[in-house]
Amino acid sequence: MKAPRLVRMLGFVAATALTTTGLAAVAMAPADAATKSTVTILSTAPITSLNSSTTDGNTAYNAQVAYMTGAGFSYYDDNPTLIMNTTFGTMKVTKNTAKDFRITYTIKKGRVWSDGTPIDAVDLLLSHVTASNAYSIAAKLGDPSKGTPAFDSVGYGGAYADHVVGNPTLSPDHLSLTIKFDHPMPDWQLLAPGPSPVHALEMLADGKTKLGTAAANKAAKAKFLSDFKTKNTTRLQKMAAKWNSAYNLGNISSSTNPLLLISNGGFIVSKATDGVSMTLVRNPKYNSGPKLATTNPVKTVVFKVIEDNTAAVQALRNGDIDVYYNTLPTGDDKVALTGIGAAKVKVTTKVAGGYSHLDLRVDAPNGGTDTYTGPFAGNSQKAKDLRHAFLLALPREQMVTTLIKPVMTSAKTMDTQFAFTGSAEYNTITKASGVAEYSAGTQAARTLRALNLVKKYYSSASADNSRVTVHLAHADSQTRRNITALIIAEEKKAGIEVVEYNADDFFGNNDNEKVAYDVTMYGFGLNSISQGNGTETYKTDGSSNVWGWSDSAVDSLAASLQGDYLTTAQITAKRIAIDKIVHDKYWGLPLYQNPTITASVTALKNIKPAPIGANTVWNYWQWHY
Repeated sequence: MKAPRLVRMLGFVAATALTTTGLAAVAMAPADAATKSTVTILSTAPITSLNSSTTDGNTAYNAQVAYMTGAGFSYYDDNPTLIMNTTFGTMKVTKNTAKDFRITYTIKKGRVWSDGTPIDAVDLLLSHVTASNAYSIAAKLGDPSKGTPAFDSVGYGGAYADHVVGNPTLSPDHLSLTIKFDHPMPDWQLLAPGPSPVHALEMLADGKTKLGTAAANKAAKAKFLSDFKTKNTTRLQKMAAKWNSAYNLGNISSSTNPLLLISNGGFIVSKATDGVSMTLVRNPKYNSGPKLATTNPVKTVVFKVIEDNTAAVQALRNGDIDVYYNTLPTGDDKVALTGIGAAKVKVTTKVAGGYSHLDLRVDAPNGGTDTYTGPFAGNSQKAKDLRHAFLLALPREQMVTTLIKPVMTSAKTMDTQFAFTGSAEYNTITKASGVAEYSAGTQAARTLRALNLVKKYYSSASADNSRVTVHLAHADSQTRRNITALIIAEEKKAGIEVVEYNADDFFGNNDNEKVAYDVTMYGFGLNSISQGNGTETYKTDGSSNVWGWSDSAVDSLAASLQGDYLTTAQITAKRIAIDKIVHDKYWGLPLYQNPTITASVTALKNIKPAPIGANTVWNYWQWHY
């Protein structure tokens, strides 16, 4: 899932310049080697960018590398609890009135980037550039609400952009940054800006290809501050061009521009081979987060790309990888992993913060210029009836029973994107939203209702005569292919032919945003727990809304959830109101919470998968053999 803006910006820090990724095939020692100091982690898709805050780079695979190469004000542990990273700095509310709410962020003196450059609050300012619509407009970088601005950032929109007032102010010593909002902000701890090595971005804009001297780095940072304050459009546009694409590195070696590899995390990217692997080594100047383990420490981390589940399990069995993590496991995967044996591998199965959803196109992606004319286009009665029919015939219970319960027996269908199954709020929302019609009665009865809706417009429609053709797109995986097979079979009974499209690089190619498809199916993963969770999916300009959904009432409710202090009852009421509109318009349905399987070699200690955020790598500093 595209992370909420704040956490996403923290990822950007890493993804931008302090993040660097190295994909490289390396010789790997056996998993039980006594002198082992390398951890090899499975990546089920290629790592495509060192900047996970661009629209192209915002994937979970890129974000894991970003997390290990970047540190900010907070992180989530495996409970999950938001932990303040006081080693890096602190945050506090310094003014709290009805129309003037201020948060001051202070970086602890002595923090440094991997090139030795001191980190200060000037390094936080790029987060404002890539998140404030008002700044982008004033600096003549484009209006993010009306198309793609100069900085192609996923950070625009949301509570920050809607409520920030003016530009952040620096303290005289440049160690603190104060940001003003127009009223008290809920979840204010999540609004922290992420640090970025802005001196490197200035140098990249100048065409530099080598690390600078201390004096040159200081001058470059001062230049960035000047460009920020004066809204120097020409300079900012040059930096945006680098920020958008320079970090999209497939191969990384000693000849790679080192300005792209600057880090303040525990690790720094050293090499990479496109689509094969990425290697990170310890950052010797790391002092922005928890101390790294010193006893039998991990010195090298390799992300190894294996897209086939069977091959990935075999790699773990053979000792070619040390950590396996799968958010779309099959029952066969679970059997195979546990079959390796508890003496060699520790297997953990749990429900994480990820969930699968299926969504129907209504219009071109927001900000897009193409025209969508498929069967679900617009809000005519016919379009709504066909969307309704498709959702009625969606065999969600069969999906869960056939494919998900073999992995986790307690699995159930998921009926709202605002709360997880089992919580009191989940029960309250789903009882009132109207979603119950998709589980009432039998699937056969629901599919018959769907066929009757199709027959309103195509009287000859039948299980043997499909009259509506729907193109369904998804990222390629065995679980997604299995689910699609169930969908194809059931929708056919409603007179709907489903044509499948799957791609290895679904997100890298932005296939989920192409108007050629009528339906998309993939997963979202929470990067934070906040009052505004889910709202970016439904807002007209929401960063996760790629289906052209738009409703003014939803926009108003979502803005309130993102930016107003609300009671628990008010939060639930607004979430119910949004869900009712979603179901009235037949935009889509969540499917189920993704069960996850983590398997790690027993010799490697402290692998504790977290349900949200950085998942298996959240506590990399604790790892040791």
